[in-house]
Amino acid sequence: MSKIYDTLLWEYLQNPWIRWLTLDKIAERKLNYEMISFDDLVKKQKLNDFSDVDLDIAAKYSGEDVYISYKIYEEQNKLNLLDNKILVDIDIPLIKVIKKIEIDWVKVDRDRLKEIWTILENEIIKTSNLIYEEVWEEFNINSPKQVWEILFNKLELPRWKKTKTWWSVSVEVLDSLALEFPIAQKIIDYRHYSKLNSTYINWLIDLLDENDLIHTNYNQAVTATWRLSSTNPNLQNIPTWKWIAWEIRSAFVSRFEGWNIMSFDYSQVELRLLAIMSGDENLINAFKHWFDIHQKTAELIWTTDRRIAKAVNFGVVYWISGFGLSKMINISVSEANIYINKFFASYPKVREFLDETIINCEKNWYVETIFWRRRYIKWITDRNKMVKKTAEREAINMPVQWTSADIIKIAMIEVYNFLKDKKLKSKMIMQVHDELIFDVFPWDEDILKKDITRIMENIFNSKWVILKVDNQIANNWRDAK
Repeated sequence: MSKIYDTLLWEYLQNPWIRWLTLDKIAERKLNYEMISFDDLVKKQKLNDFSDVDLDIAAKYSGEDVYISYKIYEEQNKLNLLDNKILVDIDIPLIKVIKKIEIDWVKVDRDRLKEIWTILENEIIKTSNLIYEEVWEEFNINSPKQVWEILFNKLELPRWKKTKTWWSVSVEVLDSLALEFPIAQKIIDYRHYSKLNSTYINWLIDLLDENDLIHTNYNQAVTATWRLSSTNPNLQNIPTWKWIAWEIRSAFVSRFEGWNIMSFDYSQVELRLLAIMSGDENLINAFKHWFDIHQKTAELIWTTDRRIAKAVNFGVVYWISGFGLSKMINISVSEANIYINKFFASYPKVREFLDETIINCEKNWYVETIFWRRRYIKWITDRNKMVKKTAEREAINMPVQWTSADIIKIAMIEVYNFLKDKKLKSKMIMQVHDELIFDVFPWDEDILKKDITRIMENIFNSKWVILKVDNQIANNWRDAK
């Protein structure tokens, strides 16, 4: 067994659906014990931070953390699950990888962020002036109440969704109105630019240290899909949209003169896993012969619009409904259902695989990934149809999504060991979705391009479909994508 053990990770392995697992919560559930609360010690006492807590009380609080952690370990040890393969081979080895990434930090170009901030401010001013000109008056565009008064009272645009106090001006409502009324699109644009500045640019600038390095915390035991998440800042949330939002990534650069940023990104990993796990010949052949999978699906479902085929391909992985697909790509529900049915007719074993997943879950009360990570869904046999439908959707989503999440984690561990064994100067600095990002020393470029691609593509071996990794190098993250 590993010399390192983590009671939180074991608990998360058993109960991934419990949000924000903490020692307090585990102690209450496992030991029926209520721990001393940090909030009671600091916030309720109106202290600045933990250093202001009385030493005797602080010692008791800290000692309790150690004691309760050991008691939980003892309880877990009784279940003979301390040698769980997932825990020992993936989750615990990942701790040292994450520690290294967090220590190395990420370099951000402060001046570039300020340039983007200025561009956005100009766009905000320009867009707000266009809105004022169109309605012949100035108003607070940030106020939902004033926006609905302008749209629905002054301009008399169609009203179709109401909140408790006034007519809704949500993104969904504005998107619908924007198809016919340009003023709605201008308000959407204004909100978009304002959010980018306040939520991303200002936020990132505030988090930079004196060396323009940014530190994020990676969380292993938060998401319900086993993906890593990050906080302060949430790197998973850095925009991928084009134009100015995309420019934010251009501020992520190498910390060393002459160094570059290199990105390694799994290509369509969930669709490849769906092909492997379902064994569908048509889907397998599309990947084996290096077809454009979205174009291939477009041909099979009789559409010339690759965008529709892409939405259907990924929607099926998440068990999307006709209604959900119709909203995503702005088509009718009947059209969406036709496309979904044609997909299953074209890839029949995918439907069989999804149906069998539900049947097996009803029988065993759990679903499983390729790496044998389990998710118990005991409510899948519930008599309440809504509860059962929700459980079925979870059962369908989990095997492919969770396998994908484990693949990137295993890749991180193997890449970390490779960099360490080869004593390379390059650093793995970020993990975002299916992508690993590196700060690359010039002399390491060739070896990284060859060997990291090889490592990532061989995490899981299939005789039918291989995993594919795209890699790019540039002097910033945007251009390396």
